[in-house]
Amino acid sequence: MISFRQFIVAFLLGLAASSAMAKFCPREKRDGFQCRAKDDQFKCGIFFEDLLGTGEIKWIGALPDAIAKTKRKNPELVNKIFPKVDGQPVQISYFRQWSDQCNADEANAKCYLLMDQIADDRLDSCKKTVGNLNGDDTIGNQLCGQAKRFLRQNGKSIADGMKDQPIAFFSSTCQGAWSPVGSSQTGNLRAEERLCCDSSWKYYKCDGGDFRNSC
Repeated sequence: MISFRQFIVAFLLGLAASSAMAKFCPREKRDGFQCRAKDDQFKCGIFFEDLLGTGEIKWIGALPDAIAKTKRKNPELVNKIFPKVDGQPVQISYFRQWSDQCNADEANAKCYLLMDQIADDRLDSCKKTVGNLNGDDTIGNQLCGQAKRFLRQNGKSIADGMKDQPIAFFSSTCQGAWSPVGSSQTGNLRAEERLCCDSSWKYYKCDGGDFRNSC
């Protein structure tokens, strides 16, 4: 069973704090504007939703980008980290397979299928995974650290931590803008658990429940 933590750590692998003029995504210079999908491709992304209070989304990572990165570093983990299609781990080639070329509704449906598999996982997991093979920290702590960097880069106060930050799923279709993944029945797809970070920028459960605070 894949975990939200495993999935996100694969995305966070290689991310680093940059200057105040941070790029939309770490590989924007190489992968193009906002790391959108190529002209024959769709992508599925995970983002901090409205982190800065300006309506923007802030990058956590995307598929298929993370698959290639994981294959380079530890191919065996691909089967453990990523969502499945027809019972098999999703492959890079899947993101160029179309019934109707560059149809945004089709891309949305495929991304919903993938991302819904990890949307309800806990943020205090300590399973070993890419970028954290020893289980050194929780995904919540890692996300808190990333959110803190975004806020600090943009001149926002980080004194009091953060509460109830939504994590949302988006798709990009054939160089198109990132759009929310969702369905007419359930609305936009978000991680079930919101992210809360204390004043030390460590994760805690927003509802006050018990949680693992370290690994």
